[in-house]
Amino acid sequence: MANRLKKGYLQWRCRRGTKELDVVLNRFLECQYDKLTDEDLEEFDDLLNTQDTILWYWLIGKDQPESKQQREIIELINKQIDV
Repeated sequence: MANRLKKGYLQWRCRRGTKELDVVLNRFLECQYDKLTDEDLEEFDDLLNTQDTILWYWLIGKDQPESKQQREIIELINKQIDV
């Protein structure tokens, strides 16, 4: 993708069914958006297609994504929230 994903679009996509995910994902996006590559932003956008329960399990380490790129994004998110 030649253009960076719009921050507002990703903020809207970070709105989830649980407050915990809303806080974690929006905090990550707010703090890291300018530091992420276009590829990272695309992978983050893809990650947001994940069902809330599965995404939460990935974030708390109860499970992990099969995709190496998604695991890397999860690691970045966890570093942001000091997990």
